[in-house]
Amino acid sequence: MIQYSQPVNKSRDIYQSITEKFSQIKINPTPINYTVWYEYFLGSNLDLNAEINDLLRNSKHFPDRLGLRLYEQYIEKDEPHAQTQYDAAVASHVQQTSHQMDVLKQNMAQHSKTMQSYADNLTVPNLQGNDIENLAQNIRSVTELMESDTNKICDDLQSSSQQVKLLRKQLEQARAEAHTDDLTQVGNRKAFNKALQYLSIEQSETEQPLCLIMTDIDHFKSFNDTYGHPVGDSVLRYFAKIMTQEAEENETVCRYGGEEFAILMKNTSIEQATRRAEQIRQKIASCRLTLKGEKKPIKPITASFGVALFKGKIESLDEFINRADKSLYRAKEFGRNQVVHEQMMT
Repeated sequence: MIQYSQPVNKSRDIYQSITEKFSQIKINPTPINYTVWYEYFLGSNLDLNAEINDLLRNSKHFPDRLGLRLYEQYIEKDEPHAQTQYDAAVASHVQQTSHQMDVLKQNMAQHSKTMQSYADNLTVPNLQGNDIENLAQNIRSVTELMESDTNKICDDLQSSSQQVKLLRKQLEQARAEAHTDDLTQVGNRKAFNKALQYLSIEQSETEQPLCLIMTDIDHFKSFNDTYGHPVGDSVLRYFAKIMTQEAEENETVCRYGGEEFAILMKNTSIEQATRRAEQIRQKIASCRLTLKGEKKPIKPITASFGVALFKGKIESLDEFINRADKSLYRAKEFGRNQVVHEQMMT
């Protein structure tokens, strides 16, 4: 969470304002919402303040999901370097657009004066054919110059806009990479934490069940010790592949750490989640991997699974994770290569 160092009096005033605002529009007092509104009343995050002011003009509703989005968009930076580049490019593009419009306005004013003088000349009595022809040529020249100026500015703005789009794409790629485990290409711990926050908020709004499967590979260290770390890495990649191959849209697969993985399943009962864990367990247990360049298979791969159902607002997210972990540890105590859900432990 963000740390602030403000004078005591200022912090006290800000927290008083936060308390009044939370009471006024009934905002849930979560740490993230507090951080968003502290930043708002601090007044240094202009983009955040502008969006909140715009939102409050149209609605007095401030759900937790909105607080989380604002926190991630304006306060927490997943990839600071890419974000800084993008912000600088947008600011430069806005500045360039403003400057180009001023230049265009000045040029058009000058061209307008020139055209007016030519128009005045057309009213002079007894104009000769050569005079009219020269005036027509001058008008064409000014018109072409106006078109050239406009086209140049449009090209410059188009080039600037393309640069912003490219940096936006790079920023999105950097954010995706910041949430992806390099080895297995599933979500990493940061992706898990973010998904869990969103899904827990969604669960509180919809009251649909949310389940968590915690799993890890049995005796994983022995693969590294027996065959070497490259084979151990292959086992982890294969395990992740098994979990994602037949994953439904309601499943979020992440590497929690080391050989431990997590699967979040929204709109899923504990019975359904247990069946899904058993399906994965059977599939990984039936597979046989062979060493590259050899026909001899490595020893069987098995995994243990623990399943828990989120209790909603009466428990913290850490408590939810701990309950799934306890089920996982119980599966190992029972002999590994099996699935245990918390209701089997009561």
